[in-house]
Amino acid sequence: MNTDDPVKTLLKKTQDAGVCMLTTMEADGKLVSRPMAIQEIEENHTIWFMTRIDKPAVRETSGGQQVNVTVAEKGFWASIAGAATIVQDVERKKAFWSKATEAFFGDSTPEDPDVVLLRVTPDTAQYWDSPGLPATAIEILKGLASDKPAHPGETHEVDL
Repeated sequence: MNTDDPVKTLLKKTQDAGVCMLTTMEADGKLVSRPMAIQEIEENHTIWFMTRIDKPAVRETSGGQQVNVTVAEKGFWASIAGAATIVQDVERKKAFWSKATEAFFGDSTPEDPDVVLLRVTPDTAQYWDSPGLPATAIEILKGLASDKPAHPGETHEVDL
């Protein structure tokens, strides 16, 4: 993606990935990562997920704890840090509901209070965006053949 706005690149490519790893912290300080489907990333950068209230991710985020959202997708890697909270919003759950969520949640419905939304409000992010495998390989070969370091992509740190 060729854009002058690193934030837009980060958010679009993260949304397009569809699935990420959400890292939370257990009560004893251990980090735990689990795959989560991204429901939506809003214009204000809020990232939305849907899960069950009895899942560990809910216990580990119920008080606005810090989390990390990680994406690895064909030449794009991102790490987004922020705070997570649990939200009960039936209308938003209805908007996110699809055949895929229905399959995941079984006989539940958006009105089920056991189905909750997890909202991540990001603070900062880092990402690396590569032009693809052939271009990356050429850059690495250039770096090996000269005294100049390879530049196989762009890296950005952004405040959200």
